[in-house]
Amino acid sequence: MSASTPHFPLPRRARLLAATAALALTAACTLGPDYQPPAADAPAAWSATTTQATAQVAGKTQVNTDATVLAHWWTEFRDPTLDKLVADVVAGNLDLKVAEQRILSARAQRQQAAAAQYPSVKGESAAMRNRLPPGATGSLGGTSNIFLAGFDASWELDLFGGTRRSIEAADANIQAGIENRRSLVMSMLAELGTDYAALRSVQARIVIANENVRLSQETRDLTAAKYKVGLATELQLAEADGQLEQQKAVLPSLATQAAQRAHAIATLTGRTPADVDSLLTTAGPEVPLPPVLPASLPSEVVRARPDIRAAERTMAATNAQIGVKEAARFPKLSLGLIGGFLNPDIGKLLQGDSFGWSVGPTLSGPIYDGGRLKAGVKDAEAQAEEARLTYRKTVLTAFQEVEDALVAYSNERQRNETLHRALAAAQLAQDRARSQYRAGLADFLTVLDADRTLATSKDAVAQSDYALVQQTIALYKALGGGWQAGETTTAAGAPDAPPA
Repeated sequence: MSASTPHFPLPRRARLLAATAALALTAACTLGPDYQPPAADAPAAWSATTTQATAQVAGKTQVNTDATVLAHWWTEFRDPTLDKLVADVVAGNLDLKVAEQRILSARAQRQQAAAAQYPSVKGESAAMRNRLPPGATGSLGGTSNIFLAGFDASWELDLFGGTRRSIEAADANIQAGIENRRSLVMSMLAELGTDYAALRSVQARIVIANENVRLSQETRDLTAAKYKVGLATELQLAEADGQLEQQKAVLPSLATQAAQRAHAIATLTGRTPADVDSLLTTAGPEVPLPPVLPASLPSEVVRARPDIRAAERTMAATNAQIGVKEAARFPKLSLGLIGGFLNPDIGKLLQGDSFGWSVGPTLSGPIYDGGRLKAGVKDAEAQAEEARLTYRKTVLTAFQEVEDALVAYSNERQRNETLHRALAAAQLAQDRARSQYRAGLADFLTVLDADRTLATSKDAVAQSDYALVQQTIALYKALGGGWQAGETTTAAGAPDAPPA
């Protein structure tokens, strides 16, 4: 072997140190509490009030426990425009894109944590010219050249499991990020469904308002004709004018509501309002009530809702951080190896006699830090307890949302039926009042009262129809439906398996 390509095997001491490191890793321990998933603390059934409400709903609406219905709840409304908007939200919503970047960031942090398990090696090269005064370090002084080419390797052994706990926490954070994105999908689709149903409801109310304007105009024209021939008073004509203007005044407010709902939908899809005008500005039919409503037990809600699953993963991550902080209080053992070529003559730099090395372990640990490391453990324990309490609150909030939605739907259903009966009666009363007014058998005040009652009834029914759809969507969301829509579209990669 030529001098320009020397081979320098690791010295016997280095091999001994490697064997010692293997033994040290074998005897290593992992500090901190091992994570125990929370028990499924859920009631066997919903409350008595909610159970009664569910029975009332089931008496009028089919109840379905199929998970597919819950996963793709918007298809139950049988509205192609809503189906398209759902796809647009999943593909273009900016909040979802932000959540995807957070998942990518969490995965990168996991890679950083895992890298601490392995040795790190860095190269170094230098060319220096030195001048030493006479007598310095026993030399005669003068100038000299130094050329250096080498490497520096180090490996910190994970004796107390700090790195392993860091990886454990990073894995849990990745899973929490995935569940948070799923929760965001669930919320965004529920918000979309609510905004879309509200838009169609307002557009229907605009049609009703225009019809009321037409009827009021008709009444005003009839009153004006009677006034000309002396069969109506000036007061009656003024009242007819006022009724007409009141009906016209409703339209601008409704137009504002419709525009704002359309703008909100555009933002959800990640586009400008102008991009969705052609899809939303043309009035469409009101969103019909699905013939099938979902039903789940409380324990199924705990498993299905991604916000609950995210809170559980956060518990796991904060629990692992206790071990990270505990390990920081104990000594660290590192193995180091430095090797390289050093020579004042660059032409002889790679010759064998220019090679040098240094190898050995380094043991370091805290002696006194004013309680900083101990406080770090307490901080981690407090954060773990905070995560546990947050998880518990998330579960309770989920149960409340389900029960609220069931009770609200049941009561609104009863109210809706009453309003429809009232509307039928108001329609009949208005028809009779107008007929009698034309025949001169009823006074003008009777017609005005009938018109006002009918207009109010129509608007109340339209709003109640929307409220039923809104409560249905709230029930879908509360039961954890909808997040499965985004599983195949995330740029953050395939979702990890959910926690057991």
